[in-house]
Amino acid sequence: QREMDAKEDAARKALEERVAMHEKQASRSGSADSKWLKLVRTSGTAADKIAAATVLAQEDPVANMKSLETLLALLEKARVKGGKRGAVQAVQALQELFRDALLPPDRKLRYFSEQPLEKSAAGPLERKRLLFWYIEDMIKRAYTRFVNALDALSRDPLPVLKEKSVKAAHDMLKCTPEQERGLLNILVNKLGDPHRRTASNAAHLLLELVSKDHPAMKRVVAREVETFCFRRGVGLKAQYYAAVLLNQFPLNHTSEGEKLAAQLVEFYFSVFNMLHKRSKETAENGGAAEDGDDKKGSNDKKQRWRDGAK
Repeated sequence: QREMDAKEDAARKALEERVAMHEKQASRSGSADSKWLKLVRTSGTAADKIAAATVLAQEDPVANMKSLETLLALLEKARVKGGKRGAVQAVQALQELFRDALLPPDRKLRYFSEQPLEKSAAGPLERKRLLFWYIEDMIKRAYTRFVNALDALSRDPLPVLKEKSVKAAHDMLKCTPEQERGLLNILVNKLGDPHRRTASNAAHLLLELVSKDHPAMKRVVAREVETFCFRRGVGLKAQYYAAVLLNQFPLNHTSEGEKLAAQLVEFYFSVFNMLHKRSKETAENGGAAEDGDDKKGSNDKKQRWRDGAK
């Protein structure tokens, strides 16, 4: 633990030096772009701050991690205070930044503690290696915040924010394996949205994911949809969307296709059993209530006859 802390301190100092060097070079250049970026970061509108932070983060992600923090703070602030336009712009900027500049398309990120720190000195440039591992840790934590913000926005009462967050979740899930579970949960949970258009759109995006983008994820997505379907409090309409979605999953004659088919058949039988049990309970409760009403009506009629009323 002591050795890891020492290496983390070395990486942090290397980052501070890199940031100081970048700021020094930017101030020396004195270009109009540098002056504009510096101005809007402090006194510009929310849209200007988003644009400036995006440009800086794309220009040099390592030296401009503060710009990523600025974008996340603007998104979280806009979400809490109800700034619809600012939230949409921040989602768009962060989506493009993570997808095109920060996240690897073929692997998940690692925390600093998960890196092979014992091998960091195996070869030259140990300080630079530690710096990049430290930056990877920061990006991973920042992306987790972004996904959590998307999840919160997907439950916002404003349809435009829900639609934007769901589409962003689908796009990120399609492009990178990082935070795969959290992004998938956002899409699956929207099958239970009270607005028909939102639920239908989520089903369409999930079907597109397993049909075109990631066919190998069929069983994973199916399992998440099944879990959602049998969750406590999920309504009949949401279960209908889930069943219709799974019914459209493309099947094949491979071993994985056979496993998926068996999984879906088991799901359908579970759904039928659940619905049968629910309808039986409803019928029994309804019958008991009806018997109670008949008995009450009969007693009222007898009482009226006793009072001389017809």
